[in-house]
Amino acid sequence: MANSTKDGFNQAVLDNACENDSPETAPLLGGPPECHDEDTKVLNKRGGRAQFLKSCFVLSSGLFLLVVAFTIIQLGVLHQYVYFVYYKKYLPNVTYNSGEKQKSYCNNSANGTSAEEQIQNKIQVLASQYMIYASLALYIPPIFGNFFLVTLSDTFGRKPFIIIPIFGALLRSALFVIGIHFELDLQWFILFLLIEGTTGGLYCQITVSFSYIADITEKGDKLIFLLVIIEVIGGIGGLIGTLSSGYLIREFGFVLPSFVSSLCLLASLLLLGVFLPESLPPEFKSRSKRINFLSKFKGVWEFYISSKNGNGTRWRYVFSLLILICVQFGIQGRVNVETLYELNKPFCWNSVLLGWFMAVRILSSYIIGLVLIRVLRCCVSVEFIALVGATSHMAAFILEAFAERTFELFLVPIAGFGSAMVGPIMRGIMSRMAPPDKQGTLFAGVGMLDSVCSILGTTVSNAVYSATVADFRGFVFLMFAGISSIAVVLIIVLWVAGIVGGASAMRYEEEQEIIVTPNEEENLINDLDKCMNQVQNLKENNI
Repeated sequence: MANSTKDGFNQAVLDNACENDSPETAPLLGGPPECHDEDTKVLNKRGGRAQFLKSCFVLSSGLFLLVVAFTIIQLGVLHQYVYFVYYKKYLPNVTYNSGEKQKSYCNNSANGTSAEEQIQNKIQVLASQYMIYASLALYIPPIFGNFFLVTLSDTFGRKPFIIIPIFGALLRSALFVIGIHFELDLQWFILFLLIEGTTGGLYCQITVSFSYIADITEKGDKLIFLLVIIEVIGGIGGLIGTLSSGYLIREFGFVLPSFVSSLCLLASLLLLGVFLPESLPPEFKSRSKRINFLSKFKGVWEFYISSKNGNGTRWRYVFSLLILICVQFGIQGRVNVETLYELNKPFCWNSVLLGWFMAVRILSSYIIGLVLIRVLRCCVSVEFIALVGATSHMAAFILEAFAERTFELFLVPIAGFGSAMVGPIMRGIMSRMAPPDKQGTLFAGVGMLDSVCSILGTTVSNAVYSATVADFRGFVFLMFAGISSIAVVLIIVLWVAGIVGGASAMRYEEEQEIIVTPNEEENLINDLDKCMNQVQNLKENNI
C-alpha cells in the first residue's frame, strides 16, 4: 500500500513539475511548450554561441566538399565514362578529340543512318543496364550499414560515423583514378563502388549529419531552417561539382576530374577529423553501454507501428515516410536515366551542357527553395510549402517527358523549383515528433529509406528506360510524375488535418519521456519517504 501511495505521489510530483516548469522554447515551427527543461539543456549543450557556429561551419564545409567530390565522380565521371567506353567499343570509328569545343557522342542531324540509330539505342540500353549494377553495388550495402552506423552514433557519438563514409568515398575515388588511367574493365568499377557502399556512402554521412544538427539545435524554427541550410549547402556543392566536371571532362578527359574528387574528399576528411567537435553529450553516451541491435532495429519501426513515441503521431510518421519515399524515388531514379536521355537524340548534349543543366537545377531547387521556405513559413503552414514543392516536382517530370528541344529541357529544372523543399520539411516534421534520445534511431530509418529509394529508383528507372527508349524515351518521366502525384495527395491530407485540428502538423503534441538520473531518483525517493512520514505523523496527531 505504501509503495502504491508512493508511486501515485511520485506521478503527482512529476505532473506538477511538468505544469510549472515549462521552458519558453518553441518546437519546430511553433508548438506546445515542452516539459523537459533538463533534457533540452543537455541537448543544446553547445559551449556558447561561438562553439555552435564553429560546429555548423565545420560540418557544412565538410559536407560541401563531400558533395562536390560525389557530384564530380558519380554524376560526372561515372555516367559519361561508361557511355564513352561503350561508344568506343561499338563505334570505334568515332573519335573523341579533346580539342573540340562542342563534343557529343551522337549525331542529331537527319543524315544519320538507321544502323547508326540502332547502335546508339544499343549503347543506351547497355549503359543503362550497367548503371543498374553500379547502383546496386553502391546502395545495397548501406541499407543495413546505415542502420548500424547511425544507431551506433547514439551511443559512441556522431563524429566517428561522419568520418567513416568519407574515408570509403576517398578510397573509391582514388581507385577510380587508377582504373581510368589504366583503362581497366568496367567490372572493376563495380568493385570500387562496392567498397564505398560498405562504409555507408553519402547518405550515411548526411543522415548522421542530420542527427548532429538535431543534437546542437533546439526543436524550434532554427532546426528545420538549419536542415534546409544543410541541404542548400549540399546543393551549392553539387552546383560547383557539375559545372567543374563538365569543363574538366571536356578539356582533360576523365582522370583529372577523378583526381580532383579525391583531393576534395581528403580535404573533407582532414577538416572534419581535426576541427569538428563531438555533439552527443556524455550523459547520453553513458546511458546504453550494451547495444541491443535487435531492440534498436525494432525501435526504427516503432515510429510507424506504435504510439509509444507520441500521442496520435503514428499516422503522421507513416504519411511523412510515404511522402519521402514518393519524392526520393523520383529524385534518385532520374539521375542515371536523365544523363542518358540528354546524351541521346534529339539533344546529343556534351559534358558542358550536362553540367549547366545540373547547375540550373541546383540553383532553382535549392536557392529558390531556401528563399521560399524562409519567406512563406512566416505566413503559411509548412505542409503548404511542401505541397508547392511536390507539385512543382511532378510538373517538372511531365515537362521533361515531352521535351524535344534544348531550351524546353532547360525549362524542366525551373519548373521543378520546389523539389528540394519537400525532403527537409518531412524530416523536420518527423524530428519534431521524435524524443531527443531517439533522433539517431529515427534518422537511421530515414537513411535506410534513402538507400532503398536509391536502389529501387535507379533499378526501376533504368529498366523502364532501356525497355522504352526506342518507342517513347520520355515514358520513364511520366512514371515519376505519377508517383509524385501520390505525394501531393498525402501532403494535402496532412495540410487539411492541420487546418481541421487548428494547428500545423509540426505543432502536434507529443508524449515526452522524462529522464531521471539514479541520483535524482534516490533523492526523490528520500523526499517521498520524508513526506510520507510527515503525513503519517499528521494522521496520528489528528487521532
